[in-house]
Amino acid sequence: MTSRGTADPHVDTEFDRATAISPDATTPARFHAEFQSTWASLRGVHGGYQAAIAVRVAEAIAQTRRVRTVTATFLRPGQVGPVVLDVDVLRRSRSFTTTVVSISQGGRQVASIRITAIESIEGHDWSTPVANRPAPVGQSVAFTPPPQILHFRQASLLVNSATIPNSDADDARIAGHVRPNDGSVLDAAWLVMIGDWFPPSPFRRVQIPIGGVSIDYTVHLHRTVSLADGEYLEGVFETENSADGIALERGTLCTANGVAVAETFHTRWTG
Repeated sequence: MTSRGTADPHVDTEFDRATAISPDATTPARFHAEFQSTWASLRGVHGGYQAAIAVRVAEAIAQTRRVRTVTATFLRPGQVGPVVLDVDVLRRSRSFTTTVVSISQGGRQVASIRITAIESIEGHDWSTPVANRPAPVGQSVAFTPPPQILHFRQASLLVNSATIPNSDADDARIAGHVRPNDGSVLDAAWLVMIGDWFPPSPFRRVQIPIGGVSIDYTVHLHRTVSLADGEYLEGVFETENSADGIALERGTLCTANGVAVAETFHTRWTG
């Protein structure tokens, strides 16, 4: 038996299979998963992908509640192979469920991920159009990643030609247009993954791998969306400050008409 949380039913995709979880037969609040080789990254297994698997666990626990905020702390590189996910429900109120998912391999903790899920409620809603957006698709080029970084094969990116990682720029900004390769639904797990999927913006200023190692990653989901054929999500990620070995990257994902979908805060090692 596998679970993919509370997302709308749709055709099975590679991402569904790569983030599938199964409950432990004897231990409550424990799940099992497999880090896939197709998600190998610069150093170990891609962090956003790890967080996406934790989202599947939180969805299984929170049931109908929607995942809204995810904060991951990466303790050591994850490796391809089986993982154990233990979930601790910190609080379950009438509206919120707050959980912490611990990911372990070989008896060592790899990541600790806190997730907040919420009931669908009537609230005070507004959305200011996103101002910091990528250049149009016509001014973007297909991103060609290093062949050994396999997670880049899981989506299609058109990167603004003025923000291609080259290690000697005067800014640290990556902007472009992204969509899944396999028809994946842009649900909470996929959005959490894609918020960490773009090339790290410090690569514009420093030589790879400096600036690519994740320390903490937070993503807030405003809404989930669907893409029509040929449509892309827009993403902009900027690092304006790096001090004492830690850089803060801020990111925004939005629709093609500027509606915010998710915002990210990401600390990266530059020491």
